Amino acid sequence: MYIKKGFNIHKSMDPISRKEEEDRELSQIFNKLTNYKVYPERWWLMATVVILNLANYAHWIAFPAVAKKAAAYYEVTGDQLDMIPTVSYAAGIPTCLLATYLVESRGLKFGIRIGSILTGLGGFLCCVGTFPGLSVYIPIHVQYWMALLGQAATGVACPFISCVPTKISLHWFPDNQRTLATTVIGMSYPLGIVVGQGLTPLIIKSPDQIPLMNIIFFIPAGIGAVLGIIKVKANTPPSPPSPSSQLCVNRKMNYIHTLKEVFTNKAFVIIFLFLGGAMSFISCLATKMEQIMCSVGYSDEMAGLTCSIVIFSGALGTVLFGVAAEKTGRMVEITKICCFGSIICLLVLSYLLLMPDVMGYIIAASVLLGVFTLGVFPLALELTVEATYPADQATVTCFIFLSSAVQGVLLMVTENWLGDPLPDKYKTIETCSMGHGVGDEESGFLEPKDYTNYLLFVVLYVTILICIYMFFFKTELRRTNANNIRKSMQIAKFRSDMDVESLIPGGMTVVRAVSPRKRLITC
Repeated sequence: MYIKKGFNIHKSMDPISRKEEEDRELSQIFNKLTNYKVYPERWWLMATVVILNLANYAHWIAFPAVAKKAAAYYEVTGDQLDMIPTVSYAAGIPTCLLATYLVESRGLKFGIRIGSILTGLGGFLCCVGTFPGLSVYIPIHVQYWMALLGQAATGVACPFISCVPTKISLHWFPDNQRTLATTVIGMSYPLGIVVGQGLTPLIIKSPDQIPLMNIIFFIPAGIGAVLGIIKVKANTPPSPPSPSSQLCVNRKMNYIHTLKEVFTNKAFVIIFLFLGGAMSFISCLATKMEQIMCSVGYSDEMAGLTCSIVIFSGALGTVLFGVAAEKTGRMVEITKICCFGSIICLLVLSYLLLMPDVMGYIIAASVLLGVFTLGVFPLALELTVEATYPADQATVTCFIFLSSAVQGVLLMVTENWLGDPLPDKYKTIETCSMGHGVGDEESGFLEPKDYTNYLLFVVLYVTILICIYMFFFKTELRRTNANNIRKSMQIAKFRSDMDVESLIPGGMTVVRAVSPRKRLITC
């Protein structure tokens, strides 16, 4: 009997533990010999996309976060101000197909650069229109249209940036970092909402500070645009980081075939509706939160705090559920359990938002809603790739955001039809039409409404989508299975060729025992 020193396998181990330890060390050696490498450029790529998402979503949600002040500055009504975030959201709908085609045919670098340029351009239009010293030469209605066009440009940029999280994680990150990469990039959207919704009301205290808001959010947009042009240099790394990545790189993609493949996949169609609806609900909640809460007497700061708590607790949930999925491998079951919790929290929070003086309960409900709703967002994105592998990840992810945009516009526009006059008992406490301390002419730009019917519609709509997912979504983890099968086959071949290979201390002589039946070879 000989000791396999190279693999550090001990005689005292039971057969199962010895086999697992041997496979783990063989896998490490195999990765070194099969040229699977990772490159530092992946962190620049991830940082660029995160900054662009932060800039896009923060500036988009900043307008409704201070809706009264923005409406007063631009001298428009609440419905006219709502056009800014709505147009930004809707502008991504017609460009989704174009974005998926260009990213698939021209590559990751091309798509990110287009998104970077449009993000920088949109932020610049909003900033220059209200920039101190220049704004005196620009009529106020022109400033409003510049903000509208700027947000439309960032809306067009969103599909080019939003479709890349799973593509970056697959092609640039190894297996043990893939979930981390998807989580960081995926959570940059809600983190942008936190920054825009939570910090904007704390900084912008009066209508004349709206130019400051546009300057602040142009800074990350400009930085992201520069990074996207300078630091994103390749579509894929020189060598793939994993077997599943290698398979996708070698597979030629046909755009029409990809569309047919994903939309005939029952699992994808279900998650297309469910995840798009969940994302649109969060976006709609952030957009309408100030208007809903000010109608029953809450301030801008309280509305911003509520949205921020949802996102922060969601970020904590991603860590919790990410670890659970990593340990158990049961992504589908974890997401379905969270769906049940989401329904309960959604019902409770919607009821509380219609009541004054219950801020403590609203905060508690927001914490739980964030954990259950946003906590599984990165896992759900991973599931879309698992269900559709080896279809192009950019196409799959972008269609999820297309679903989100379409459903988001539907939910936002519906508010104009379902908003009823405010009951008399709330007219003395509402803060929507209050002035800002610089003149009575600033009152009335935001109309207080009764949002009971609107919230009932939203709750019913989202609950139906959640139930469809809980009862009908089933899929195998195709990417994980392909990765494991390919690696197992290659390790098995590797094991058949080499039992032991070790370096004798004190010299460069390599002793290799190929198998018990073959002679000892000394090189």
